[in-house]
Amino acid sequence: MTTHSVPDKTLKSRLLRAVLIIACAVSLPFSTVRASESDSPNCVTDMSGRPVCLDTRAPGIISLSPGATELLFAAGAGDRVMAVDQHSDFPAAVKQLPNVGGYPNVNVEAILAMKPDLVVVWTGGNSPKVIEQLESLGISTFHIDVVDFAGIGQAIRLLGQVAGTEKAADRVASDFTNRLNTLHSDYGHREPVSVFFEIWRSPLMTVGNGLVIDDVISLCGGRNIYGDVSGRIPKIGVESLITRDPQVIIGSDPKGDTPQTRKALLDYWSQWQSLQAVQRQQLFSLPSDLIARPTPRILEGAELICRQLQVVRSKASHREYVASQTPAS
Repeated sequence: MTTHSVPDKTLKSRLLRAVLIIACAVSLPFSTVRASESDSPNCVTDMSGRPVCLDTRAPGIISLSPGATELLFAAGAGDRVMAVDQHSDFPAAVKQLPNVGGYPNVNVEAILAMKPDLVVVWTGGNSPKVIEQLESLGISTFHIDVVDFAGIGQAIRLLGQVAGTEKAADRVASDFTNRLNTLHSDYGHREPVSVFFEIWRSPLMTVGNGLVIDDVISLCGGRNIYGDVSGRIPKIGVESLITRDPQVIIGSDPKGDTPQTRKALLDYWSQWQSLQAVQRQQLFSLPSDLIARPTPRILEGAELICRQLQVVRSKASHREYVASQTPAS
């Protein structure tokens, strides 16, 4: 996602494409798991409204995006995952799995060789041509596309149903809802703070009303200054931003909110000293993966944003905030 130091290619594929795609060939590592489970027909309707029917309750699964991979593990189906896309990196166990490439170069031949029972695709991020090719070759696909909080819980439950891990998935989805409600109760009704969330710099892009980050801002009692703009990731002009004059600017970086990322934000945005966020040095960053992927981990990113907006409400400087986040030596 956003800030100055984030590699363009990585960020664009995460937010402009929603999440990425699939992985390279090796042998099936979970055949014993599948053989040990009692098989029975299992039909589940995916997030495109398509009925997906499998002959096993313990399918071998290939995930085509980092978000799908995280959601499968959250649903308790980690031991069903045979392979992933090359960008999947969480949880740590994923790094030991074979991969079948990544967007846009998916190794379809490797997928065929692995003979998965199911391939989970992210319709908002994976290539439609790749999805169509897989389906034309007779590979069962399960469509997901998460754009809001409700979709996170829904996807976890659906993946649990198709993977035969319903109990674990329901437990995680319920826990996610409870944490979400707690954050809303703690922050949702506090004094509004106007927020600009930077996704891209050239061209300048932000969050519209169709992306889950907009929901995160609202959850924390913030007001996304471009929340009235349709589209998930609208392009904007600096003149428009100056007119809307946010109280805080938030970006993201793989390293999170560090002296280096804060300096990068301030160095860039100090070109526009008329912005109140710049004048008051209310510029923050957070780890990209905690906000770019609509998975349960997004609540970790939300907690950071909620605390950052509280700093703005309390009129504390960013320096005081940083000091409060640094353990005493």
